[in-house]
Parts: sequence; C-alpha cells; structure tokens
Amino acid sequence: MLEIGITFFIILFFTFPFPCLALCLGSWTCHLIYRKILLLKFQPPAWGKIVWVHFLTGALDTILSAIMAMLLSLTVYFLIFDSLRLFIFNFIFCFLISFRWFDFTQGLYRHLVLKLQTLSLPPPKNGVFCMLIGQRPGNGWGLGMKSISLDSGYIYWDGVQMIFDGVMARREFTRKEILTVEKMSSEKIKIVPVKNNLNDETESWVLVLRQQFYPFKSRELRDQWFQRLSGIQEATTPEYELPAILPSQIPSA
Repeated sequence: MLEIGITFFIILFFTFPFPCLALCLGSWTCHLIYRKILLLKFQPPAWGKIVWVHFLTGALDTILSAIMAMLLSLTVYFLIFDSLRLFIFNFIFCFLISFRWFDFTQGLYRHLVLKLQTLSLPPPKNGVFCMLIGQRPGNGWGLGMKSISLDSGYIYWDGVQMIFDGVMARREFTRKEILTVEKMSSEKIKIVPVKNNLNDETESWVLVLRQQFYPFKSRELRDQWFQRLSGIQEATTPEYELPAILPSQIPSA
C-alpha cells in the first residue's frame, strides 16, 4: 500500500504540479508552526529565549536551503533542459536534500545560545555541543510525541554517568535513570528514562548532536555516545568500563 500511495502521489504531482506544491507546502508549514507553538506553550517561561533562537535559526536555515535549491534548479533549467515540471521537481528534491544534509546555522545557533548563559563558562573537556529535547505523547490534533522543553549545551562524561550541562538546566544520566536507548537518525539519540517522579511530564529525551555542519557526518560520533549510553543501561557491576572517546575523534565545529 505504501508503494502504491507513493506512486500515486508522484503521478498526481506531475499532473497537477502547482496545486500539489501549494498543498504540500501549506500543510508542512502549518504542521511545523503548530509544533513550534506547542513547544513554546509548554516550555518553562524562563527558557523562552532559547526557543526563539531555535525558531529564528531554523527559519534562516529553511530560507538558505530554498535559495540553494533555487540556484541548482535554475542551473538545470537554463543549461540542460527547460522543462517547468522538471524545474519544480528539481527544486523540491534539492530543497529536501539541502534541508536534511546541511546545517547552515549550526555555528550561529551555538553562538547565540551560549550568549544566554549567565556565566561564560568554557566548554568541558571532550564536551560535545547538543540540544536536549523533552517529549511526551501528543494529545489532540497531531500524531506522535510532542516536544515540551528545549535546552542546549554540552554533554560530557564524568566517570560512568553522562552529564548534560545546559544553558538553562543541568541533568545527569546515570545507570539507574536510563530505561532504553534508541537511534533516531544520524545525529539523534532517544533516551527513555525510568520515571521516578510522577509530576515529571517528560517521558523521553531526544539528544541532538549539533557538532557538525553536515548532520549525516555525526553518525560515528552518535554511535560512540550510543554505545556508552547502552553501556550505562547494561552495566551490572561497578567494574564495568565504558569505551573511551578520544579528543581526536570529536569532529571540530
């Protein structure tokens, strides 16, 4: 059924390119705005600034991806084949690739976020810059998990526990607090904690590594952190040793 649906969508898109493009862009934009409004609604008021930095840099990243897609599509249109349908297809394809493969605002986001710190602390040794997103099951319109908190900072290891030293809060992930660990994408790890506090609405954490301009190149670094987090989850004795992450293995910004 999925293959039939994708084929029908492609045929419909080539038959009615402009209405389908407008419908897809409108639906996608409304969905993103809805998710961002939910995040801003549930984010603690004192943490609002970091959400706005995330929104603005995300919008800028979208615009830059669209500009790159437009340039590539125009190049094909004028130099290779002047077909309007092919131009639209190339624009959408290039935009999706650019939006997923390039993080244009990675350095700007880190710079603006770290300026929100009350104290300008140096990054910890072997620390990796990341975002930590708290999630819970969605209610109402929309499927899947919804984000209810967002913080950014550095993660690093202290003995057998992972410490997230964020701009707004500090969290420690120890063996007793982690239930499961999952890979979500090249730069994302999902952490499901053991829920000890009934007042805590967060049911999972999404760790997003933002150390690279190319998110897909974070796969090796993600695997290293995933192995260590899995080691925390599976360790049964104090003598369990976690694999070391060498400074040379941490990609530069």
